[in-house]
Amino acid sequence: MEEIPQHIRQIIEDRIDSKIIGITIPDCGLSTALRASVKFENGNNVFVKAATDEQTENWLRTEHIALSSLKEPFAPYIIDWIDEPGLHPILLTQDLSHAYWPASHSGVHWREKDFDLLFEGIYKLSSLETIVGLPKLVNNPSSTWAKVASFPEGFLSLKLCSAQWLNNAADHLIEAEKRQNETGGHLVHGDMRSDNICFLNNQVVFVDWSCAASGNKSHDLATLLPTLYLEGGPHPYTIMPDGSNYASALCAGHIKRLGERGSMPKWLVSVFKKLIAIELEWAAKCLGLEKPDGISWDAID
Repeated sequence: MEEIPQHIRQIIEDRIDSKIIGITIPDCGLSTALRASVKFENGNNVFVKAATDEQTENWLRTEHIALSSLKEPFAPYIIDWIDEPGLHPILLTQDLSHAYWPASHSGVHWREKDFDLLFEGIYKLSSLETIVGLPKLVNNPSSTWAKVASFPEGFLSLKLCSAQWLNNAADHLIEAEKRQNETGGHLVHGDMRSDNICFLNNQVVFVDWSCAASGNKSHDLATLLPTLYLEGGPHPYTIMPDGSNYASALCAGHIKRLGERGSMPKWLVSVFKKLIAIELEWAAKCLGLEKPDGISWDAID
């Protein structure tokens, strides 16, 4: 049980009024925040998330704002919030280690019924008005597609389309990207991806609300769809046939990120290329353009 520092273990044991007898570190989570499923001598199980620096503290405070206001079955319930002077805060929530998690270190495995439950949960979440105190999503002030059109060599080197196709599509992609509006008054999870999703008793549950925000009600669905398609889900167009603005903006964002990749590992470069290919095809179909005439996402190594 070395995964939780002694002083944090003591604080948690005092709050739960029981000794810790088991600690399991979950597969999910990319930040430096401490995460653990904890079993206590009295039979209780709790999920512990503790901030470790200023950044993770800010994220954890956002998560606490969201979860303390949400009383929906698609969000884990709070057991305790520990916010003591001189210490980074600690959030204790419902333990979901016994739920079905599609994503793990062994890959992503969605069951047939999961997609219906997933979309039902996202639609419910996105129908809710925002929560007071959450940050607001803002629009991108610049156009990546305009830069691509002016200096296309880097993008064309991905071989996802020809120069002629890009020349015919560029103005449409630029305008769609500019029309994308992230602002709004709806609740946004902000980090909707497979490792933040689990299923408990035929109910989808979304975890890690660190990026919760106020914004466009379509944000969570749109940002999930391209990756979900990579994992065996439906094509984004079948779910959001009116998603040209999001498709163009997401594609532009991934092109920009790939251009700034630095020492990005090869496997991640491949993922970004595949997402760009999927989003480009999605945007083209929504905009009534010809299908991109380059390599398809499933032919990318």
